[in-house]
Formats: sequence, C-alpha cells, structure tokens
Amino acid sequence: MKRAALALLVSVLMALMPSMSAAAGSGAEEGEHSKNIVELAHMPLNIVKGQSVTGTDFAFQGNLVVAGSYQGIGLYRITPGAPYLKQIGSLHCEGGQGDVSIWGNLVFMSVDSARVGPECTTKDMAPADPGSAAQSTAWEGVRIIDISNPQQPKEVKAVYTDCGSHTHTLSPDGKVLYIYVQSYPLGAPAPKCNPASHNKISVIKVPLDDPASAEVVSTPSVAPAIGCHDVTVVPPKHLAVAACISESQVWDIKDPANPTVLAHIYNPEINIHHSSQLTWDGKILALGDETGGGGANGCAGQQDSTTGAMWFYDLTDPSNPQQVGHYALPRTPAPDEVCTTHNFDIIPMNDPKKYIATPAYYDGG
Repeated sequence: MKRAALALLVSVLMALMPSMSAAAGSGAEEGEHSKNIVELAHMPLNIVKGQSVTGTDFAFQGNLVVAGSYQGIGLYRITPGAPYLKQIGSLHCEGGQGDVSIWGNLVFMSVDSARVGPECTTKDMAPADPGSAAQSTAWEGVRIIDISNPQQPKEVKAVYTDCGSHTHTLSPDGKVLYIYVQSYPLGAPAPKCNPASHNKISVIKVPLDDPASAEVVSTPSVAPAIGCHDVTVVPPKHLAVAACISESQVWDIKDPANPTVLAHIYNPEINIHHSSQLTWDGKILALGDETGGGGANGCAGQQDSTTGAMWFYDLTDPSNPQQVGHYALPRTPAPDEVCTTHNFDIIPMNDPKKYIATPAYYDGG
C-alpha cells in the first residue's frame, strides 16, 4: 500500500505544475523518466480567477495535497480512479515564498517578502529606505490557516518573524507544535533583518487547541551562520539537522522550544549548504549543495567534479559527524545544464539496511 501510494503521489506531483505538465506528457519527453512513472492527472493551480499563479511547494497528508504558491494555497484530493485529482478548495492569500506544511486541520505558509500588513489582502511593501518608519513596521513571517472546512480555508493567525520565513519545519510535542522558522537577509539591510547580526532562527509555539494564540517563544542563535535554509527533525531521536548556507549543523531538540547546536559541519567543497535530510533512524545525514544559488553551471567540468553534489555523514555520534561519501550527477558538455542539488527526500524502506534518496536537481533527478 505504501509503495502504491507513493507511486500515485509521484505521478500527480508534477501534474499540478502548469508550466511543466504539458511537456511531461509530450512525446518529446519519452525516455526522460523512469518507466514506472505515468502521468495520471493534470490540473492547473486555480487560486486566483484569471490570474497566473507561481507555484512553490507541496505538502501531503493522507490523500490530501496542499499546493503552495506566492498567491495562496490550493487544496486537492487524490482519488483512486479517474480523474485521480480533484480540487476541493483554495485560499487567495498574498505573500512571497509560499512554502507549506500541514498538521491535522492546520496549514502553515511561509511569507518571505515585506508586506504592508499581516492580512491576506495586503500588498508587498514598495521599496523604501531601509531605515524608514514604513520598513520598521513591515510584516513577514508564518501564516496559520484552518482547513477544517476545506471548501472555505481561513487564516487564523499571522506570526511575525525577523527576516520573514523562507522555509519552516514542524516539530510536534504532544498537544503543542513548534515551528522552526528558517530565514536570512535576502535584500538590503532593514531594521529587523540585518546581515551583520541576524544569525538565528525563530521558534513559534502553536497550541493545537488554540492556534490563534501562536507566538514566537525563542530565537536560538545559529552563529556564525547568517541564518538557516532547511531543517529536518527526528523527534524520537531528539535530533535535528540544519543546512545554514555557510555550514550545516546538528541540533539537540530535547527541549524543542530551545534547540542547541551539537556540531558544526564545514566542508570547503560545498558552496551553499541548502538542504538537509536525516535517515529515519537518525544514523545518516545527507546535505545538498546548491552551488551558486542554483544559477551556476553544475554539470560542467571533470567527471569526478563535486560541484553541486550530495554529501553524506555518519551521525553515530551526533556531536562528531563523520563524512562518508558524496554523489554528483555525471558531468556533461552541455553548456546550459545545471546539475546542482536542490531538494531531496529519504524514502523509508522496509529493509532497515537500505537508504534511498530521491534528489531533484535543476536539470535532472
């Protein structure tokens, strides 16, 4: 059942991306995918009538798909037969980045652009002097959306975080959910987002019986890193791993509201520590290098080039990670191909001795 469900999810995943789905089903793409991948459904991201939508991220819960975008969220059901995918709701809620996650009837959405206010209807703040009064009152952070009625999702809370929320990670603790908000200065210095002093994440506490009371409860330091981009948690092991641009880190999350750094991972061959994953048993850490922010040519060079590679570390001792290997896509002479690792997942397997990663490169996977 798990394998069948996974195949179905993979099949519908790209179908939600309007700019790519037509090509995925065209004859020109034959041989570009595994033989066991078949497109079952195609559906545009319908959030704003008559307006194009910039899709960003997906979250899954059972047969529910949450599609994030810069313009809000779309809700879809995966069905066992044709049409395989059905839109059941949406929420037009403006805000940059739009990375999403789901827990029960709550959807969380990252906003990483300065807004005039926290409401869904507000606009991006016009460029202004970084020290202006307007910039000091700008809002960005995490939106909490109630989908108890998926036909009519509603925002129940907007939690401000310094430098906004580029990505975020959920860490459950009984009747409380903690959100590790990853952010870093992306533009000109602002009163609450300064490259010289950010060096932190924000931790939001969400009481599941009263999500409207969610608030930031701590801002742990990740110095010397300017901030973090991706965090993966394994609560039973009290461990988290974080890709923090200039380095990666291993955290102790026994106290989930106050993560502490157990180890710093420096690797001169990694240009940007972009993505992190732990195997489900907490033994192996995988890191992704987004060379040049994804724009650099990660396919050029010698066949043994490590540009844009995935790197693997043994976490038997979480305070002392040991590098055990790396993997990079084969090099190609094509001048416009980018093999930089972007994101990836570790698939849980029935065989406890087998680890399988599914990476998404910019021009391969």
